[in-house]
Amino acid sequence: MKQLHCKHLLLGTLFAALAACSGSGSSSSSSTGSSASTSSATGDVPPAPADNSPVVHSPIAARPPSDCGSGFWSVHYEDAYKTLREAEEFKVGERTFYVRELSDRRNEYLLASISPKFRQDWLSSHKTPDKETHCIVPLFDEINAAAKRTLKNYRPVGYKFHEAADEALIKDAVKEKIPDAEIYAVGVKQSSWDIDKLGNGIPQDRYKYGMAWVKSATFDDGYCRIVHVNIIQDYSGAGTYGDSKPRYINMVPAGCK
Repeated sequence: MKQLHCKHLLLGTLFAALAACSGSGSSSSSSTGSSASTSSATGDVPPAPADNSPVVHSPIAARPPSDCGSGFWSVHYEDAYKTLREAEEFKVGERTFYVRELSDRRNEYLLASISPKFRQDWLSSHKTPDKETHCIVPLFDEINAAAKRTLKNYRPVGYKFHEAADEALIKDAVKEKIPDAEIYAVGVKQSSWDIDKLGNGIPQDRYKYGMAWVKSATFDDGYCRIVHVNIIQDYSGAGTYGDSKPRYINMVPAGCK
């Protein structure tokens, strides 16, 4: 039998250690890759870049031109002017919305400012004659200018919970509404359910707030959208609930990646 000398044992130990280190490195790399894959799959939203630029306010008047004296223009101009100030003053981390939703779970003045098609539809649906477009269009232009400075920094915040079943339902709802949607991220705001109750205290349903951050060629303004889709379970009685289903709420303009 061949005799083993100490130097052979030392070399063997060294090679074994090197192999172990190599294996450990491979495992670490694999683990890192798996973690990255999970992050991508759950659609975590990267933080928006810091914006330390000063707030810029438009000098446009807070009231419509004097020859736009009807109450119709006063109401629309006032709400659009508030939208302008909110768009100008938006800063990441100061609030979770870009501009306030008004009627129909949207802000029509922001949409009419950034989207050429929505602006045309807005003027047509409000039967605005050419001689009166100056009563609101310059304000739309100012909101659009503000959005170009600040809307790019608006992204979904707080949707940190990820369950495959919930996210699949949200994606289905988005694809039904926006077939060509490129989905950047999907998430749910809370891990537990909120409960809607009837007047007699019996549950009606329970829900979670969900969203998808998406891009689509159908958006003619160049911005992305945050699509709000809640996960709903109807109450079945005796403390039980039915299967989860998605409920589309609305979509709001947002920045892109």
